[in-house]
Formats: sequence, C-alpha cells, structure tokens
Amino acid sequence: MSEVQIFGGASSAIMMVAYCSMIAIAVLGIFIVLYLGSRSSKKNAGMLEELVLDERQQNRDGYTSVIDKSKFLGAIGVCVTDLRPAGTITIEGEPVDVVTEGSFVKSGDSVKVINVDGSRVLVRQI
Repeated sequence: MSEVQIFGGASSAIMMVAYCSMIAIAVLGIFIVLYLGSRSSKKNAGMLEELVLDERQQNRDGYTSVIDKSKFLGAIGVCVTDLRPAGTITIEGEPVDVVTEGSFVKSGDSVKVINVDGSRVLVRQI
C-alpha cells in the first residue's frame, strides 16, 4: 500500500468523473480567457468599456504637470517657516515652497531666489 489515495475508498468510476470534471473546467476557463482577450484587443470593447479612461490631458487644453515658477527668479522673499533646508517663503504675499543651498535659515529672514528648475526653487540667505 504505497499508493496515496486522494479520494480514500472511492471507486475508480468516481475518480474518473472527478478528473474529467477538472479537465472540462480548465478547458472552459481557457476558452473564456481567450474570448475575453480577443474582445479587449479592440479599443474599449466589451465589459471593460466603463473602466477605461478615453481622455488625454493636453498642454494646449491648459493641463500642465508643473506650475511655471520662473517668474520668481531673482525675487526676494521672507521665510514663513525655518528652512532646514526646505520650507516656505512668501514673495509678494504668495507662499512658495523652496530649498536652500544647504544652510539652515530662520523664520523671518530674507532670502533671494537664485535658481528655478521646474517646481524646485533654490534660495540663498541675504
């Protein structure tokens, strides 16, 4: 009795039906996956139509990923928070998130914007 029996004491006919059922379910699953895959190859086809976003955000429509902060280049602002080395300053009443060259600057001190790279605004204490 070195055999391992999955269905202990079950007849061979029952085991054959169980194996055939498992194979039939696997084949049916493969057909379902192939069918749904062929339908989804068309743009927004079938059941996934409601889940797919069709819109694209274009720059010409006013969508941008980074707000242009180059207008602050050379401006002088006052620290609202301590810059360690990042923090917030105000330039003409507008809050701006900035980074220093590496030094710490206390709240209330004046700083000058020396570089703007995308959304990164670099300042130096004056």
